[in-house]
Amino acid sequence: MASADDPGRFRLSDSSALRLRALVDAMGAITAVQARPQEVLQQIVEAARTVADAQYVALGITGPDGRTLEQFLHTGMDPATVERIGSLPVGHGVLGAVIVEGRALRLHDLGEHPASYGFPDHHPPMTSFLGVPVRTRDRVIGNLYMTNKRGGGDFTDEDEALITALAGQAAIAIEMADRYTAASDLSDRLRRLVEINTILTAQRQVDHALQQIVNAAADLVGATYAGLGVLDAGSTSFSGFIHTGMDEDMVTAIGDLPSGRGVMRAVMVSGRPMRLPDIGAHPASVGFPENHPAMRSFLGVPLAFQGEVIGDLYLTDKIGAEEFTEADELVATALAAQAAVIVSNAAAYEREQHLVAELREADEAKESFVHHVAHELKTPLVTIRGALQAISQEAARDGRETGDTVLQDMALRQADRLMAMITNLLELAAIESGRSELALQPVDLPETVEVALHAVPPPTGRTVDVDLADVGPVLADPRYLERIVSNLLTNAYRHGGPSIRVGARTDEASGTITLEVADNGDGVPEPLVATLFDRFSRGPASEGTGLGLGLVRSLAVRFGGTVAYRRGQDGGAVFGVTLRAAG
Repeated sequence: MASADDPGRFRLSDSSALRLRALVDAMGAITAVQARPQEVLQQIVEAARTVADAQYVALGITGPDGRTLEQFLHTGMDPATVERIGSLPVGHGVLGAVIVEGRALRLHDLGEHPASYGFPDHHPPMTSFLGVPVRTRDRVIGNLYMTNKRGGGDFTDEDEALITALAGQAAIAIEMADRYTAASDLSDRLRRLVEINTILTAQRQVDHALQQIVNAAADLVGATYAGLGVLDAGSTSFSGFIHTGMDEDMVTAIGDLPSGRGVMRAVMVSGRPMRLPDIGAHPASVGFPENHPAMRSFLGVPLAFQGEVIGDLYLTDKIGAEEFTEADELVATALAAQAAVIVSNAAAYEREQHLVAELREADEAKESFVHHVAHELKTPLVTIRGALQAISQEAARDGRETGDTVLQDMALRQADRLMAMITNLLELAAIESGRSELALQPVDLPETVEVALHAVPPPTGRTVDVDLADVGPVLADPRYLERIVSNLLTNAYRHGGPSIRVGARTDEASGTITLEVADNGDGVPEPLVATLFDRFSRGPASEGTGLGLGLVRSLAVRFGGTVAYRRGQDGGAVFGVTLRAAG
């Protein structure tokens, strides 16, 4: 016996040290499971072979049913033997017994156990056996087993304890790998959702966009069937239904598509997502029509916009699983929210288009009425004005200056005022309705001002000072440019003082010329400035109709220019029309 100070007292045998090192390495490998889960599990299998001193070792991981092996990792057989055997174990026989019983199993001879199935052709003989369940929490998710203890003996209590420890590490590795896979899957889903959202933002056809959402939902969630129903306004029935998963023959055989009853209705009434392992077990289920495919697992989420449920998105028959998951619900909810925005925007756009059409129709009716009335007024007014002018001319030839003559002159001025108002009204209506076509061309500005002054000369007591030296041509329609100048002069005559100035400023940087008409009156009251160029905008004591400046703005805009008002340095009003320079 070694003494207490003998360094060899606690020395492990080479075999025990090797087994302990394999166990420590396998446990340490768990920290790298997220990066390479399959490699870690294979390392656990190799470590088990060393720890238990076994010829063959395998790790089986069950699938969704908890019985059948979905993954199978093994060591000890060369590739040629594996190829000759063919199919790998799926969890029957003694392997299934370990899973079902949920406890370790040690056998001197594997073939003597009642659950033994025997071995397929070309399978190497196996006798001694040690199998331990791989357990996570209270659920068995696989088994770790080994056969043929080297040296011909049986597996020991120590082997069982060490392999049980390794099985626990395998369970941790499997659970971590599942979480990593789930996280990666969710990350991929989120990336797909972003991609889908990018595509949908550029989509203009509502039905096509909703079909893309339904297709994406079935794909991302892993559903056999998916459908999206949109409620009719103020109704409990679907006005539209889009689906995927059924071919045309199946749809034809079913007949009428869902109208929003049963469990779908329950989702919309509750306003919350619903996950069911069996849709038929829900009390609200109304069953399926004849020729409808059987459906079991169900996931439904409401389409809600600004607190109002407008439909639902549902998916059935989860592929590869008995029911949908919480992650599936998150994905479906995100897609349903996108669908709700699309449906609501489409409805708002349709209402807006309908309103625009109504307003356009009303505007056209108004313009037609104005045009008709103005023409009807203009015809007798021309006759009245001609008669008044003839009477005034006759009185002037006879040298008569009576009270009647003064009244006739007043009537003639009012007739001219009415004629100007009707002309402005007709031209404004024609321009804003698009009936009047413009012929933009280089127009000489000084010449246009001269023509306008001849058409609307200053009344008695008014003078107009024109300073347009070295002003180049502007791009405009000559007929309507004269109308702009005439209206600005008439406005100055009516509201300004005795002195009126017409000038221009050239801005070579912007390639524009600004024609300015300034007066030395009182200027525009501040409250009226904001609506100065609106039709029928006028001051409380104004004799105008409020059409002249509105026509000026409409024409300037049609020429590609602008119009503006500012108060002069010495008071009065300055109106400027900025037009593009020609040349």
